[in-house]
Amino acid sequence: MSPTVHDDGRRKRWLAILLSILVHSAIVASVGWSWWQLRTPPRAPQQLAIEATVVVEKTARAAPVSAPPVEPAPQETPPAPAPKADDKKAAEEQAAREKQQEEAAAAEAKLKEQQEADRKADEAKQAAEKAAQEQADKVAREKARRESELRAQLAAEERINAARGSADEVAWLALIRDRVTRAWIRPPSARAGVNCEVLVTQVPGGVVTGVRIGSCNGDSAVRESIEAAVYRASPLPSPTNPDLFDRNLKFNFHPDE
Repeated sequence: MSPTVHDDGRRKRWLAILLSILVHSAIVASVGWSWWQLRTPPRAPQQLAIEATVVVEKTARAAPVSAPPVEPAPQETPPAPAPKADDKKAAEEQAAREKQQEEAAAAEAKLKEQQEADRKADEAKQAAEKAAQEQADKVAREKARRESELRAQLAAEERINAARGSADEVAWLALIRDRVTRAWIRPPSARAGVNCEVLVTQVPGGVVTGVRIGSCNGDSAVRESIEAAVYRASPLPSPTNPDLFDRNLKFNFHPDE
């Protein structure tokens, strides 16, 4: 119900109540006046009494007319009209379109998920293949390096073996023996025909790092003198052929020949 209708009803109710009060007041006044007339001797009617009676009659007649109006019952909201066939069909079509869109979105998301999984699988496969190839290349390089070192070692041994006993080796050992002989200080106990096996440890450049006397026909003084002579002869002469160099050198020391 709107505010305007509500206010109008309230005004009508108050107006009816006011009229009812006036009517009842008039009735009470009329009854009281009649009672007063019965107790008072009759007198000539006055205009005022006639006018009062007229007023009472008018008021009495007007009383039924001024009855409070009946407040109209509130109107109920009419039920919503049933959907038309066209509206129902449109709603069904809209629902079908929304369902198709949801299914399409779900299928697209699933496809993207599968594509992402395939991409990761391909990357993992490529990484594994790359790692395997790198490992195979590393093994191949290591094998090639070892084979190259072995070939170089075999070639060096072949060259050394070929140089052993050659004129170059004989000349080189003769140079070493001569230098040690010149550095040797003969002890008094040394007799003629001294012949001792000398084992020398050297580094590249001929620097002597160790001396040991093998078989020898001299006494301890002779052995010590030969060791001292080898150290004094350091650095020893280098061979003309680098393949002849040996860290562990052995020669016979016989200064009387």
